[in-house]
Amino acid sequence: MSAASSPALDPLRSRLIERLPKAELHLHLEGSVEPELALALARKHGKSLPGDADGVEGLRRSYVFKNFGEFVRMYLAISACLTDADDFTAIVVDLARKLAAENVRHAEVTFTPMTHVNRGVAGDTLLAGLAEGRARARAEYGVELAWVFDIVRHRFAEGAPTLALALAGREVGVIGLGFAGPESPEWPTAPYAPLFARARAEGLRSLPHAGEMDGPESVWNALRELGADRIGHGVRCLDDPALVEHLRERQIPLEVCPTSNLGIGLFPALADHPLPQLLAAGLAVSLASDDPPMFATSINEEYRRCAAAFAWDAEQIAALARNSVLHSFMPEAAKVRLLAEQAAVLAELHT
Repeated sequence: MSAASSPALDPLRSRLIERLPKAELHLHLEGSVEPELALALARKHGKSLPGDADGVEGLRRSYVFKNFGEFVRMYLAISACLTDADDFTAIVVDLARKLAAENVRHAEVTFTPMTHVNRGVAGDTLLAGLAEGRARARAEYGVELAWVFDIVRHRFAEGAPTLALALAGREVGVIGLGFAGPESPEWPTAPYAPLFARARAEGLRSLPHAGEMDGPESVWNALRELGADRIGHGVRCLDDPALVEHLRERQIPLEVCPTSNLGIGLFPALADHPLPQLLAAGLAVSLASDDPPMFATSINEEYRRCAAAFAWDAEQIAALARNSVLHSFMPEAAKVRLLAEQAAVLAELHT
């Protein structure tokens, strides 16, 4: 579904989605670069991107994928255009601009540092760019950003240096260690258990992807072996009633990204997405946009599309916005303020 085909909602639900202050908990920095900025960075560094011979519109057309492999190729092509600290600052500030326009006040943003270190970008350069971008996001847009440094699961040797960078980056907002890449028994979770145990001992959160491309065992492994505080995606949990019960009893949050699930072919249409079943099972769910320009979405689009597809009322929309705050790792005082602001918006629209 393209942004142009987003469904119409009644004025009450539309205004509510626009006005509710929110958090977003599953968002990749490198996957958030708009075609215009990607093209400018490519030209700055003499790089090429798929479709860029036809300019921005050609690149935008290349932001349409038939499968996960095509998505990864574009993701890596854009990542290769990020070289100096100013590049990283630029993509952070542009992300903050877009988040502010959608009333997102806090975002926990995944970043894959070794993708850049492997190309010769110094760790200090990455941290400096992220720090400057984060400061400007707060000053210019009122958006608070936190970082989740991601390990790619089929690159075991990169795990320890990722953790080292994450620990070094705590002063510039790194709050967690992520875990992404191909979900498959070929790339087991267990070897990473000591790394995540050390991260947790150092105060970092465990925030792995699981239960998207693979089934419930992937989620079990993330919980048992990585000590997951939240699960990225997790939509395949429904295949195992025992896992559903475990997640429900412990209220372990799931970061659900419906449009990106469709974009990589996990489900044929939004009507087939298991989000209603996840909610009906009493699971802790928040909505997120994952890699928004690459899937022609945004956080407000996720709310709009799902509200229309699943006939959500204002209370359900507000409940998911509350979850985005409750499941975040922002300071408790900030949570209280944001929840109060959400309640005021809902009350005003109902009067």
